[in-house]
Amino acid sequence: MTRRARGIARGAAALGCLLSVSCGAASGALAQAVDSVATEARPFVPGGYDDKPYLTGLFGRIAVGGYIEADAVWERADGVTEEAGFLLKRWNLLTSSRVGNRMQVWAEVEFEDGGSEIVLELAQIDLELHPAINLRGGMLLVPIGRFNLAHDGPRNPFVDRPLLATDVLGSALSMPGFGLFGVVPLGGEARATYEAYAVNGYHDGLLLDSPDGTRLPLGAQNPEDLNASPAMVSRIAWNPGERHELGLSAYGGAYNVFRMDGLDVDERRSVRVLAVDARTTVLGLDWNGEAAAVSVEIPSALTGLFASRQAGFFIDVTRPFGHGWLRGMPEAFLSAGARFEAIDLDRDVDGDSSTQLTAGVNLHPTRGSSLKLDYLRNRTRDRFNNAVEGAALKLSLTTYF
Repeated sequence: MTRRARGIARGAAALGCLLSVSCGAASGALAQAVDSVATEARPFVPGGYDDKPYLTGLFGRIAVGGYIEADAVWERADGVTEEAGFLLKRWNLLTSSRVGNRMQVWAEVEFEDGGSEIVLELAQIDLELHPAINLRGGMLLVPIGRFNLAHDGPRNPFVDRPLLATDVLGSALSMPGFGLFGVVPLGGEARATYEAYAVNGYHDGLLLDSPDGTRLPLGAQNPEDLNASPAMVSRIAWNPGERHELGLSAYGGAYNVFRMDGLDVDERRSVRVLAVDARTTVLGLDWNGEAAAVSVEIPSALTGLFASRQAGFFIDVTRPFGHGWLRGMPEAFLSAGARFEAIDLDRDVDGDSSTQLTAGVNLHPTRGSSLKLDYLRNRTRDRFNNAVEGAALKLSLTTYF
């Protein structure tokens, strides 16, 4: 086993320990679901689409809010400064509207990199039939892991999103789709939630548009299902309490055009993803982690040039403190944390991987805003296993509005 593989294995083992801790509070037997579509105070996904603290009604039944992220960055690699500057990273506009008692619309538009890119991140219609069975359609956040569902800048304890999300799966990962979601009470505070959708899926840009090897994020923008073969994705999560969660996600679907006008023109090749996520609070420390494994069927002519197997994980640990320390800011508090993460973009070679350790401290003027200061060290290896050592200092100011 290579040193990098042992590192991945240790990370997966650490995540396994986190999962076992989060499962420590066993729930009671399944209780009968109440036949009601009334919105409960507890959000479907904490930090997700229905948990925005400043989403406020302005135009009758339409509620509007958003968040903004502004960064200052200094980065070095092998002793050379690669970046030193400022960036308006994101400005997101969020809306929701309840159309009658049983239908609600959620939407989010993201302006990235100072407005150079505009992305429709979310535009979903929910038809509420029963707490345990509801219909959803539109542009959906794909439920592969929890972070993709709850990735807002003010909620992320660090300046950057995890490498697993940005470099392996794609973040924020949105696709047109249709399916079911629901909540099943399990007695007391315990409950289970699920999402199950048919979506357009990844396309062959994950190979054809990627000179550096297999990259799922480059095949993520798929407004039309070019191969007329929807992918299936689902996530089920067990919550023994509000501060504990264990989730399991699975994705599978073809990414290439294999049939045209009823005729087979190519072999069907698929992408498969399996992910596990967990969060818990132990001894005043908030733990959060995810791990994912990716399998991609590669054409025989491209075997060895593109990866058929990828994987990654991250583990965050944070602790809030300092409530009431700052005069004139009664809501303010501090937090500190660390994140360890690793990704392997080709599990069949020694290179094409990254490991990173981030330490940060945050000032929260309110619960919906944060001034973040992060210092990180990373090691990146190319496909020939040449290592590059890097470091960065990042400052970010982000808030809901």
